[in-house]
Amino acid sequence: MTAPRRREVRLNSTSRTRICPQCGAVMPITPAMDVEVNTNSAAAAASAAGAAAGSRPLAEGRRRALWESLSISVAALGVVAAGILGLALSSLQTIKVNYAHYLTGLAQTAASLVDPALQESIRLPSEINGPDYRRAVAPLRRMRESVPDIHYIYTVVRQGGAVRFVLDAADPKINARDGLDDQSGVGQIYTGEDSAMLRALGDGVRPGVAAATARPLTDQWGTFMTGWAPLVDRHGRPIGAVGVDVNATFYLARLAAARDWAMIGIAPAILLIVVLGVAFHRNRLRGLAAAQVLADERQRLRAIIEGTDVGTWERDVSAGLFRVSDRWAAMIGRRASDLEPLTDARWRALLHPQDAAALDRFCSDGDGGPEAVCEHEFRMLHADGRWVWVLTRGKVMEWDAAGRPMRMAGIQMDISTLKSVELSLKESESKFRSLFELSPIGIALNDGHTGRFLQVNDAMLGASGYSREEWLAMSYRDITPPRYAAQEREQLEQLSTTGRYGPYEKEYLRKDGRSYAVLLSGIRMHDASGRAVIWSIVQDISQRKAMESALLDAARRDKLTGLANRAQFMTTLEHALARVKDGSQPPFAVMFLDFDRFKMINDTLGHKAGDELLRQIADRLRSALRNNDSIGIHHAGNLVSRFGGDEFLILLNDLQTSADAVVIAERLLNVLAPLYNIFGRDVHSTASIGIVTSDQCREGAEEIVRNADVAMYEAKRAGRGCSVVFNEAMHRRLSRHVSIETGLRRAIGTSELSVVYQPIVELESGRTVSAEALVRWNHPVLGAVSPSEFIPIAEESDLIVALGHWVLREACEALVEWRRADPERAPKTVSVNISQAELALGPSLLAHLGATLASVGLPAECLQLEVTEREVMRDPKASLALMGELRTLGVRLAMDDFGTGTSSLAFLRDYPFDTIKIDRSFVRDLNTNPDVLAVIHATVNLVENLGMASLAEGVEEASQVAVLQSLGCRYAQGYLFSRPVSAGRLLDSCGISRV
Repeated sequence: MTAPRRREVRLNSTSRTRICPQCGAVMPITPAMDVEVNTNSAAAAASAAGAAAGSRPLAEGRRRALWESLSISVAALGVVAAGILGLALSSLQTIKVNYAHYLTGLAQTAASLVDPALQESIRLPSEINGPDYRRAVAPLRRMRESVPDIHYIYTVVRQGGAVRFVLDAADPKINARDGLDDQSGVGQIYTGEDSAMLRALGDGVRPGVAAATARPLTDQWGTFMTGWAPLVDRHGRPIGAVGVDVNATFYLARLAAARDWAMIGIAPAILLIVVLGVAFHRNRLRGLAAAQVLADERQRLRAIIEGTDVGTWERDVSAGLFRVSDRWAAMIGRRASDLEPLTDARWRALLHPQDAAALDRFCSDGDGGPEAVCEHEFRMLHADGRWVWVLTRGKVMEWDAAGRPMRMAGIQMDISTLKSVELSLKESESKFRSLFELSPIGIALNDGHTGRFLQVNDAMLGASGYSREEWLAMSYRDITPPRYAAQEREQLEQLSTTGRYGPYEKEYLRKDGRSYAVLLSGIRMHDASGRAVIWSIVQDISQRKAMESALLDAARRDKLTGLANRAQFMTTLEHALARVKDGSQPPFAVMFLDFDRFKMINDTLGHKAGDELLRQIADRLRSALRNNDSIGIHHAGNLVSRFGGDEFLILLNDLQTSADAVVIAERLLNVLAPLYNIFGRDVHSTASIGIVTSDQCREGAEEIVRNADVAMYEAKRAGRGCSVVFNEAMHRRLSRHVSIETGLRRAIGTSELSVVYQPIVELESGRTVSAEALVRWNHPVLGAVSPSEFIPIAEESDLIVALGHWVLREACEALVEWRRADPERAPKTVSVNISQAELALGPSLLAHLGATLASVGLPAECLQLEVTEREVMRDPKASLALMGELRTLGVRLAMDDFGTGTSSLAFLRDYPFDTIKIDRSFVRDLNTNPDVLAVIHATVNLVENLGMASLAEGVEEASQVAVLQSLGCRYAQGYLFSRPVSAGRLLDSCGISRV
């Protein structure tokens, strides 16, 4: 009797399985400072001191900002992942429930087709395929043929303590795959354990219920799931059950698709969280920078105050306490510490009795509102007994809820000299003239009615270019641009009301017609003849204004090229996107330009040459586009910006149609194609351009730039020097990239990854002397993934170090096992490739190698590390030192892919390689190209004369071996000897190869 097909049933289950800095209490510098002088030396000293004092809290703040950003990002990632996981689980459960209903529905339909009488009459094995059997099974066979997903339909009954088959709709024929009868016999025992079947059979008294298997079952007939339904006779008594085996491939595909979509769904969320985390971190760093600027400004203002010989004070009105600066105390011959605590009563005791009324007016003036500035002159008692005239200015800085002043702050100046000059003006005009002329700040005397200049000092002359005679022939209106007319009227009204004006900023016209910024303040008084005159302090602040303008411009421009920088471009793009959305602007396009092989220019000609090339590129881009160098926030023209390195972004705001972007890109490629003259040398550099139009993407500026970047990389893949317009297929390729990176991160250390070994043969003896370890990956969904695809991704995502460590241990353990199993046939060494990222580890790589060799018990001389010249030359000095230490450790070294880089005699001479591997591209043309033959001959002679061993890669023909032997090549590897094999099969490939 044929064994039942469900005798060997196994469950097939698949499991699928990241300030505000505490910079001190910054005491507010009171904005009551209205006197500003040129105190560069004091400001420089204070700035240096402030920088030293602020570096520590700034560094602490940056660390805190980083931790806050990481914490927020991790928390957000957890929330998003939990939500997506919940949706995925719900979707999977829905699929399972729907499929179970489908299975039970099929089974119930099949049960309705079974004739109870015929079902009960058939029990003998000999009745199979008899007349009654065929009549009973015919409806089931028709149902099986009409539903393509159904594999088998059969009935079972309880009989003799076992479950036995009765009807089977399968065709009675021998299965060619295993030689078994595809049809189960009558009375044949059902040996599988299926809880759904038992529920359908019932307990023998009451009928069972329809049920379905919970998981797919796999046997030699395929992968399926079974729906069960009870069979009853015409009296409703249970007489068995009917089972329907249905192809579960589509069901499994839906489950896999649901899981995959869940994984795909989480990728944009992770990207968004990373972008938000980076944005949050950048904003926090901007806050730090602003705090540092505030601290620097505080130091600068303090230096200015000290340089202007002005004292400062603060008054806590509610507590009746003063706090004064050292300069304030020095004005009256005391130290600030000696005056503490300086109460209102103690302050009054220092005032001249006749100035009590002035003091009361000073205090009441502060109640005039937030903008009110109180200013009065007092006499204060000096420590030596004399009276000192001081000018005190201040304003209320803080109010309570009831509108009462709580804190005042201001400055105090020693005006004793000014008072002395004022009182002796009529007697000593010469002394006053000396003070007037020696002032480093411009001082002017104007007629109060006509505005004509009556006197100006030398400081006024130097900035303007006018002579004194020319000044005295003009009024202030003659040198004031018309746009300041309204401001002038306001200041004149203030002057007529308070007797003072300013300080305020305006511009004066130089003699050559150019303007320069000045800071003005003044006072009205009467001269000896009673004429109204105005004394003005005129400070040339043009340098400060130029510096402010330069700083503002620098914040928006790239320093090297003068183009807009990244931040300005993103801001302008956001505004353009908003205009397109509200219909006020036609479509725009963004171009992402990256210059091909720019790094080679830096490496060969130096960074200065690279900078000069970038400047010339910027000039060509400006000339090729209607570029507006104005880069204000609401800039609406074309904008060229430097994104960073050799990457440029272009915003085209004047497109008629989206198709115009491709035409413009071609024009740019033609403009950028001609040679560049860099310091007397001709340099050729093409560009790859990615294009995104506003018709394709309107989500946000970051997404537009990202898509343009993706399109640019597609242009590089297309051969460079061309343009590519973004499309969604590029996203799919990016998704595969992400899937590979995610899968590789999970696969390291699992059975998905494996190491194969290709023998290295000694040509003279034909014996295998070594084996090169090569990694392979069989992805559970993508299948076999080529190393040429996943190795670059591993290098980009920093997984290459972990992957390299894993391959190293696997290879060392394999060699130890070969030496134990067959010392005679086992290779002497195993060769492992080392990446540039591993070389960069330096001492850590040495420590890891030593620990690995010690843990597996392998001598160091049995391990050979392969490294390419390109990886070594990224940091030649460090690589040479590291190789020396590797040789000291005892590890052998091989140079891989010789001839594909820029190899030189000095390179072979200076680096301690044991073996030089000649690249397969030379070996391939060995028999057909005499030039290649000459090159290999010279290479082999050079390598062997330097005491190194030569090894030819990619040997596939016996004729190549003959030529290599005649040239003196020592070793070879390739498909001629063996393809890469698993560790368990390597010894079978060892021995002596006969070619």
